Amino acid sequence: MQVYDRRRNGVPAFAAVFGVLLIALAALQLLRPVPEARVTVTFPASASLGEAKQPRLPEAGASIVAVSGLGTIARAGPNAARPIASVTKIMTAYVVLKDHPLQPGQSGPSIEITQADVRRWQEMLAQDQSSLPVSAGQRLTQLQLLQGLLVPSANNYAEVLAKWDAGSVEAFVQKMNAEAQALGMTNTRYVDTSGFSADTVSTPEDQLVLARAAMANPVFASIVGTQSVQLPGIGLVSNVNQLLGVDGIVGIKTGFTEEAGGNLAFAARRDVAGQQVEITGLVLGQPDRPAAFAATRSLLASVMEGLQFQAVVARGQPFATLEAPWGEAVDLVVPEDLRLLVWPGMVLETRVEIEDASAPKEAGEQVGWLEVKLGEQEARVPLTLAEALDGPGLLWKLTRF
Repeated sequence: MQVYDRRRNGVPAFAAVFGVLLIALAALQLLRPVPEARVTVTFPASASLGEAKQPRLPEAGASIVAVSGLGTIARAGPNAARPIASVTKIMTAYVVLKDHPLQPGQSGPSIEITQADVRRWQEMLAQDQSSLPVSAGQRLTQLQLLQGLLVPSANNYAEVLAKWDAGSVEAFVQKMNAEAQALGMTNTRYVDTSGFSADTVSTPEDQLVLARAAMANPVFASIVGTQSVQLPGIGLVSNVNQLLGVDGIVGIKTGFTEEAGGNLAFAARRDVAGQQVEITGLVLGQPDRPAAFAATRSLLASVMEGLQFQAVVARGQPFATLEAPWGEAVDLVVPEDLRLLVWPGMVLETRVEIEDASAPKEAGEQVGWLEVKLGEQEARVPLTLAEALDGPGLLWKLTRF
């Protein structure tokens, strides 16, 4: 008689079930998605580029200087509102050109001089204001009035333009102040169109904002960069800005009163390593106009001593590491140098953005981006693998939990 042994006969069945479970588990392990590599950023989010350098800003008054691509690189003196004299006329011209745009080569409408304009010119003569002669019935184009405003710096031309634009000087001054607010010039107050009044005040920071905005208008830039102009009934008049053409200076506006001192808003275009850069600044509150010119030349020379294009990101430089769960680690590098305009001591900001950290990948394959910011300059540089990133092995896949 055959006796049934449950223990012995159950072994094959258990083994079979266990084998099936092992196969299922192995299949499950092999079919599980492979996790992406973990990203570790190895470069600081911000880094100073060398030892900070200070350009030669004048000791008197207040001043500021900015470079295209970098923004403001230095300032000196109190950030308090002060009289700005004829630097005021930058805003006068800016508002007129905003309300009545001109294209290069256009003259704009013809504007008739009234008897009231003549009387106002005579009052300005008696007050020793900067002005140009006018006669009733004389006609000047918008362009000619802007030229007289900005080149020989005629206060009466400022008021003629204001009345033509807004109906009255008072209404135009309101527009000037509204535009200042729109530009973020919070420490500026205009009470006249020429700056003859000491109550028209501003700061270097505010006027820098305006100067850069005004110079973006090609008609304005052309006028303030003109050495001399022919005006009807007057003849050839020269630009008050004696630095035009010196040290790359292309504008923009001088100013002097006893209360304001010698002022100059300037723009210069200079070559740095074969590339043109624009330097814009303000020198306010100097003893006189020649002192403002001298301070500007010294400032520009010192700025040129520090400006350079350099590789802020070098080819092959690692910025992050991909660390795979199976133990492999590969650096992320940039494939080419990134050269930017640099002022010593400025802060380079970087951010790593990963788009695909899966494996396997070949050496040199792009996995993300490096975002770079320096001053006003921004760049987006590919991040690539310094070496191949192999996928996980069979043993790792089977034994991971």
